[in-house]
Amino acid sequence: MKNALLFFVFILLTSCSSEDFNASKRKSLQGKWNWVQSSGGFAGKTYTPESSNQVIYIEFSGNSFKRYINGTMSADDTFVIKTQKSIFGGEKPMIVSDNPDKYFVAMSFEIQGDKLYLSEECYDCFGSQYDRIK
Repeated sequence: MKNALLFFVFILLTSCSSEDFNASKRKSLQGKWNWVQSSGGFAGKTYTPESSNQVIYIEFSGNSFKRYINGTMSADDTFVIKTQKSIFGGEKPMIVSDNPDKYFVAMSFEIQGDKLYLSEECYDCFGSQYDRIK
């Protein structure tokens, strides 16, 4: 009986794949997000809608990513989520373009409640905060 229970636990733990995890992460991104601020770069500056005079929102739908600046679409790409080694340490889920012909910086991300934190995976790049639009 004890061996059967251990076998069941082993099967349960090994049945979840990283593809399931990444699909769950992609689902949590779905919807529209309003830009709150970005900071970073060589000078370590912080930008907000007020300081930049820009209203930015991003939209995730399926595997589509769109960015709008002041109501005009500025980016339209498709993406996948991969768990990869981050320049910030450890393994993190990342938004990666699945179109090799487009330049798209991979972004690690974290969702806390209705807040999305995106970090461009390059040195002297930016991290941004977005709020979910309900």
